[in-house]
Amino acid sequence: MLCKTRHESNSFLSSNRRRKSTFYDMTFAFIESETNNISIMLLGFIYFIGDVMKYPFTLTCIAALLSGLSSAAIAADVPAGTVLAKQQDLVRHIKDEPASLDPAKAVGLPEIQVIRDLFEGLVNQDANGNIIPGVATRWQTNDQKIWTFTLRNDAKWSDGTPVTAQDFVYSWQRLVDPATTSPFAWFAALAGIANAQNIIDGKAKPDSLGVTAVDAHTLRVQLDKPLPWFVNLTANFSLYPVNKTNVESDKNWTRPGKLVGNGAYVLADRVVNEKLVATPNKHYWDNAKTVIQKVTFVPINQESAATKRYLAGDIDITESFPKNQYQKLLKELPGQVYTPAQLGTYYYAFNTQKGPTADARVRLALSMTIDRRIIAEKVLGTGEKPAWRLTLT
Repeated sequence: MLCKTRHESNSFLSSNRRRKSTFYDMTFAFIESETNNISIMLLGFIYFIGDVMKYPFTLTCIAALLSGLSSAAIAADVPAGTVLAKQQDLVRHIKDEPASLDPAKAVGLPEIQVIRDLFEGLVNQDANGNIIPGVATRWQTNDQKIWTFTLRNDAKWSDGTPVTAQDFVYSWQRLVDPATTSPFAWFAALAGIANAQNIIDGKAKPDSLGVTAVDAHTLRVQLDKPLPWFVNLTANFSLYPVNKTNVESDKNWTRPGKLVGNGAYVLADRVVNEKLVATPNKHYWDNAKTVIQKVTFVPINQESAATKRYLAGDIDITESFPKNQYQKLLKELPGQVYTPAQLGTYYYAFNTQKGPTADARVRLALSMTIDRRIIAEKVLGTGEKPAWRLTLT
């Protein structure tokens, strides 16, 4: 990742206040875990899905500290002596044109990076990855199986209507409904939400999902087993709420001028394969602390092309750069080359029911042949770290 300095003092803004932005970087590692008859071997792109946009723009590169997994409302304290740039605009490179801006349809990082600016879930994460309030101000459980979330009274959609518990019920039921064909429906089952897998398999109706609106500001979630970390999982983009009226009004509801979100930004413009522009959502509950006034996402699928545009001053943050240029860029651009720690893991999946990988000894042998440290330090060599566990966000 390359990040340009745009400030009028020499201090880096260390405030935790940001608003939505997603960054990722590659980390190689292999370990084994099993779920639903699939063995996964972690290969690492450990990535943040995080929120960056509410940092005062002393650096365009407010990015690298956490993503994903991402998010929310902390005061935008500007250190004494810091002079903010006059123009609070950010131009960000993403690796591809987003295939969809529907949280239930997203699957790749380009989609997620934009979606996290346009929507907000029950919770978010701060710069250190700690869970903090999002739409929910508090949550409680007595048995780690039934969770109750209290939603903030001032949460609103970008059209000014209230965000309610029923919005989450609708959105989560829609996520697991086979008719939606969501590529991330499985996440609801992984999160242990009661009946999620049965609904996905067509064995139960979407309205049997273990989620209930007790009242407008109280959401109750029933899990099929105790899960101490359930709240953390609700930060995932697939569990973001969508506006029912908006979704059902037009099949092209995610277009600029039509999309109704509840995040810190709204989609103001989009030119396919050229740019997506987000501007502050005036109805966002914490909009008064939004500092960056325009975020432009520029899809470029070639690292070399993105790097050239960065060097030319066209973009402020690159998603990545050619690995073979790492040492050169590190030397020529001090303070602008970053390999951030991030939340999330890419992995290889193996069938544990058929073929050689059905044998656990084979999977163990594959894992044992991998020297994680050598791959991270010598093969990649751009600051990556081994991924020793699966990060679910």
